[in-house]
Amino acid sequence: MSDDLEFGSTVRGFIPEQKVFGRYVLRKILGRGGMGVVWLARDEELEREIAIKFLPEVVASDKQSIKDLKRETRRSLELTHPHIIRIYDFVQDSTGAGISMEYVAGDTLASLKVDQPNGHFEVTQLEAWLTQLCRALDYAHIKAKVVHRDLKPANVMIDEQGDLKIADFGIAASVSDSVSRVSNQAGSSGTPVYMSPQQMMGEDPDPLDDIY
Repeated sequence: MSDDLEFGSTVRGFIPEQKVFGRYVLRKILGRGGMGVVWLARDEELEREIAIKFLPEVVASDKQSIKDLKRETRRSLELTHPHIIRIYDFVQDSTGAGISMEYVAGDTLASLKVDQPNGHFEVTQLEAWLTQLCRALDYAHIKAKVVHRDLKPANVMIDEQGDLKIADFGIAASVSDSVSRVSNQAGSSGTPVYMSPQQMMGEDPDPLDDIY
């Protein structure tokens, strides 16, 4: 079963060069799944390329979900670190809702791993990225007091300069929470294979969840 079928259809009907939310011109789809569709877009007001994660319709039409995501977006705005993808704004109108964020030209660790000759990275390849990851988590946990809750290779990007960037800080888990709640699906937010035991049991978020 695909993500779109399992979690409800994401926002449909958008096409390249269409203007959304009064200021963003869509360029192309960067990725899609049950937790939303991500488009590359041009911010006409600030004249720069950004990414927009459109929320699933089941979430965008639910008032409580929107309230929760606006709160998480405000918290994520405080995250300013070279190895964390910046969140810019929560945007909403009659067509739907989404989150605008920094555009990173690159690919995820999950995708890059598939292209490795032996199907996995060598230790020497991971050393610099692991250092950058730990610095980002140290900043987020200690200074910003924010926990990711869905840290996995698919949410870690490597940009064109070879540097690591963590995506969806605080956002991915909140969308998952909302989808589970409005669709009456039991379970904790996050991706089971990467979840800590305490997160799997539904305990409050903790930096140890990301470290696990």
